[in-house]
Amino acid sequence: MSDASTNPESYNKRVNWIAHVVVTLIILAVTALIMMSLFGSKPQAQRWGGERKAPSVAVDIADLVQSDFQVWIDSYGTAQPLTQTRLVSDVSARVLHVSPNIRAGRSFKQGEVLVQLDDRDIKVEVDIAASATAEAEFRYLQEVAESEIAEQQWNERPATEAARLLALRKPQVAAAKAALTAAKARLSRAQLDLERTQIKAPFDGKVLQQMVDVGQVISPSQAIAEIYSTDAVEVRLPVKISDLAYLDIKDTDLDDMNLPRVSLVGELGNTTYEWKASIVRSEGVFDPATRMLYLVAKIENPFINTDRRPAIRVGQFLRAKVEGRSLEDVFVIPRRAVSQDNRISVVDEGMLRKRQIMPLWTDANSVVVASNDTTENNEYNDNQFQKKPMHITLKASDKLILTPTANLPDGTRVTPLVFVEENNNNALN
Repeated sequence: MSDASTNPESYNKRVNWIAHVVVTLIILAVTALIMMSLFGSKPQAQRWGGERKAPSVAVDIADLVQSDFQVWIDSYGTAQPLTQTRLVSDVSARVLHVSPNIRAGRSFKQGEVLVQLDDRDIKVEVDIAASATAEAEFRYLQEVAESEIAEQQWNERPATEAARLLALRKPQVAAAKAALTAAKARLSRAQLDLERTQIKAPFDGKVLQQMVDVGQVISPSQAIAEIYSTDAVEVRLPVKISDLAYLDIKDTDLDDMNLPRVSLVGELGNTTYEWKASIVRSEGVFDPATRMLYLVAKIENPFINTDRRPAIRVGQFLRAKVEGRSLEDVFVIPRRAVSQDNRISVVDEGMLRKRQIMPLWTDANSVVVASNDTTENNEYNDNQFQKKPMHITLKASDKLILTPTANLPDGTRVTPLVFVEENNNNALN
């Protein structure tokens, strides 16, 4: 009693220490239990609406349909006259008169007098030649008559044949006949020169350039004007070697019954016009610079103005579409549905599947594929990252995706756009 009462301070310290230890142990135990509870049981994530599916992409689709496709080959060229020549003079004379239709750009008819030359000197030559012809004819007739008289008066047999012919004046008759023939030739030439003083149009056409005028003295072979015919024009159309397989052209001269058609388009001002033409021949030689073959298209009556189009212009630039072969039973795929590496996308059981194609023909709007085309479907093995090619034939029942799919991987879930629109309409109702 005396010890406890004498040292109360020591007793209180001991009690406080024991209480502190007990509280600490309790806290540690509770903490351990909480930690064991947290790490011992993981909470299950709660799912809403069942199993989650990958999002679906809305796409435009179209059925692959077999059809025939007419190939049209693009080309270009300039309109050139079928006949272009220089009108020249055949005589030397002064120009007395020129027709108004010999001015550049004017039209003329075949046989029309375009230039009249001074014909006075040539008329003198005609008169001289006519006089010489008359004199030669008189001498010839005179020699013939004398020969007949000599033959009637000859009674003795000549010693030689030469003596007989000379006695009958046969050489004189032959010389007179030759002189008459020469005189007639000179007269014909003088008359022809007189006709040539009227320079006439050789065909219906137009003037490209006038080269002489009134008062000018011209010499033979001097150019009067450059003219061209207006019955037709030609257009040289270059064609690539790869496009020749789609043209029914075998020979340089084509059968008129089976001429490939050509559509030629040109602009005058802000308006576009079309002219119909036909391929009439192939030049048969590749251009060494461009490695192209030139086909020649012909436009009939191109200079006639109509309500649909004006007259064509020489030298006018024209874009052309040449009729090629008809491809039968093929798939015609819109160009926007084909990637740059010639791949298309189809819908297979709601999934996007990419197909490699081999085009038969490609233009700005379409890609043509054979209906029996076997495509290569490249699937990937996720473990080995290697392609496993599988050959698949396109079918008319395939659903072609028109929406660009370059950024969508193979196997993406897709929904045709028409279904999306129907679901949206139902939701609104």
